[in-house]
Amino acid sequence: MIELEGFAVNTDKQKRAREWMEFLRDNQSAVDATLAGEHLRVEQIFSVELAGRLYLCWYTDGEDGGADVTASAASVDRVHVAFWRECIDESVPCIKFALGNLFRAQP
Repeated sequence: MIELEGFAVNTDKQKRAREWMEFLRDNQSAVDATLAGEHLRVEQIFSVELAGRLYLCWYTDGEDGGADVTASAASVDRVHVAFWRECIDESVPCIKFALGNLFRAQP
């Protein structure tokens, strides 16, 4: 399962969203340790401005059936979810990108 989804940041929370991304970078080893439970091999977060609005975009590569981050007991995930609830504008539909092609290097 490969996904790319973008989520609008509340217009008054752009600075806070950048602090969120800094928190995740500063705690990368703790974040990395949670990925196996979510059945993720890779998780990357991109940012983009569209029509003057900041979006955070999650790229994930993993398997279905992983644990939901909102149910995680890991402290890094609890902080991550709190940032999400504070910063993401749930009233704006997320942007779901469709995978058109997948290319892999051959050994």
